[in-house]
Amino acid sequence: MAVSISGLKGWHPGEVAMQTKLGFAEAMASTWQKIEDRMREQHRIFHTSNLPFIPITTLDDEGRPWASIVAGADGEIGFVEGPDLKTLVVNARLWPGEPLLDTLNQYVDRNGQSPTSPERYLTAGIGIEFPTRRRNKFAGFIKDVKRTSNMDFKLNLQVDQTTGNCPKYINIRKLVGQKETKPVIAYEKRHLTQFERLPNEVIDFITSADTVFIGSVYRSDPATAEQFPSQTGMNARGGLPGFMRVSPSDGRSVVLPDYSGNRFMSSLGNVEMSKQVGLTIVSFTTGDVLYLTGRADNLVGPDALNIMVKHASITVMKTTGFIFIRDALPVRQQFGTEVERSPYSPKVKYLVEEPEGQASAVGAHKARLTSATQLSHDLAVFRFKVTSKPGVEPIKIRPGQAVALDFMGWIGPPAYQHMANSAPGSVNDDRVRTWTVSSAHEDRDVTWFDMTMREMKGGAVTGALFDVLRRHPRNQWERPITINEDVVAEVVGVTGDFFLGPDNVNMLWVAGGIGITPFLSMFGALSERRAKANGDVVLALSTREPEMMLRLIQSSLRHAASKVRVRIDIFTRQEYVDMEGIDTKSIQIVLHKGRIAPDYWAEVASGRDVLICGPGGFGDAAMDGLRDVGVPDENMLREGFY
Repeated sequence: MAVSISGLKGWHPGEVAMQTKLGFAEAMASTWQKIEDRMREQHRIFHTSNLPFIPITTLDDEGRPWASIVAGADGEIGFVEGPDLKTLVVNARLWPGEPLLDTLNQYVDRNGQSPTSPERYLTAGIGIEFPTRRRNKFAGFIKDVKRTSNMDFKLNLQVDQTTGNCPKYINIRKLVGQKETKPVIAYEKRHLTQFERLPNEVIDFITSADTVFIGSVYRSDPATAEQFPSQTGMNARGGLPGFMRVSPSDGRSVVLPDYSGNRFMSSLGNVEMSKQVGLTIVSFTTGDVLYLTGRADNLVGPDALNIMVKHASITVMKTTGFIFIRDALPVRQQFGTEVERSPYSPKVKYLVEEPEGQASAVGAHKARLTSATQLSHDLAVFRFKVTSKPGVEPIKIRPGQAVALDFMGWIGPPAYQHMANSAPGSVNDDRVRTWTVSSAHEDRDVTWFDMTMREMKGGAVTGALFDVLRRHPRNQWERPITINEDVVAEVVGVTGDFFLGPDNVNMLWVAGGIGITPFLSMFGALSERRAKANGDVVLALSTREPEMMLRLIQSSLRHAASKVRVRIDIFTRQEYVDMEGIDTKSIQIVLHKGRIAPDYWAEVASGRDVLICGPGGFGDAAMDGLRDVGVPDENMLREGFY
């Protein structure tokens, strides 16, 4: 049995450059040896027995990389053969407009001779088993091509490099073959003019995608060609829908964020040297395929942050050509199945020039922690003072809204880890957190605000904030303390459609545990309105800490609004609730043992608008119970659980 050796003789200059830019060249100095010169037997079987399609890289006559797609005629598994560990034979049916079609026709017509460049028939591929997230990469060259019809080809691929690959951003899908497809070229502009933009529907296609295939090329320098020969690369990136952005100003520059991975930097290293990249996006529901190619730059640090908000490593491709084909991919997501999102995918980041990016532009406002009150081992109220740059619009917060804070400058970035199965979100943790404001600031500029928060087990930010309390020499529960440590966050923005309106209130508020925080702000606003407030409020509160929650409510309702009737229904497992110090004259308190019963909703919901805030299962049960007694969905508003 042949023994695999490294398919490389070292990282090429582009890979080293990117590893150096990102600060891990030393750690990666010898890991090139993991790239093997042939497939392992399990990888050979994987490519021949597990895949309905394979993205592969091809170069056009101008040397531009495109990410092509090869699949069998019916989209089923088994269109690839693996006669040995160095060879893959692909029986592919292509479609009009597919960039690989030109390459293969030229190969056949010229008997494998390229009239343009020696890199013309280089290729690379990535096999992804979407239901399991398994994936493996290969690179080499086209060794032979046989054309069996206008669209059917038999490709003999020589494999010179192979590696397993990071699966963590793949979105799981169950795929099936689509025997009947009718490919139609919707757009084919292989050369855009200087100021030409992508069509709006193409831009929408890009910004709604959650997966992209990346074709790249490294062209050797004659002086180092023996050690670092020319090669192509194929990779895939996944994220949440919208993780790729398109510049509104030119309508053709695609911005691709770089997420924490295996740190090889093979694709970005190729881009660093060639300044070119090909991007291909497929729709797994319609079979539409979008091919893009263009000039590209990797940007790191301030250069990246000037383009994408809070993301310090990006690739920007200015599209020079594109092809959009409808109903081409002979593979579909199985009807009735859902996409399982990768738990590692970070939140979508916007461009600085996008409205969403401008709303989250950093630096205009800062929040400094000035005092705090610890209420229990994992519950506290933190008060932040707002400072603003001269000339910026002041912050406005409606009762019930939330504020997003960026603690990166205080806590710092997370240490590198390739995988973290117990806490996948920590790998790309941007230190941005969103909490509901529990203080009221109606009809005035905000100069300070309170956040009532619970410490999350293993939470990087809440853990750090509670550590400040634990370190304080004078910290006592339920006693406010002044914070002298330099705890500063940037205010990313104010968010939420879940707020108290200015009119008379006739509402049912439903809170689960710490989900009470928006209602504390609303109670505070009603208290500040005093005689102007009018209406009727019922709060259904499910909690394990009824005394603590009542004290928080009492603090918010410090000036009882005489024209607002307030009833609080507390659902708890406690046999006895101490209500000493609670003003039961201005508010009615009713204790219920256990969880909220289904028949409760009919008693309180009639004619009221409903606001719900609590954990997922709690909120689901509340909405189901309210629907069962006839409350329409348009009368219910549910808050994300901050």
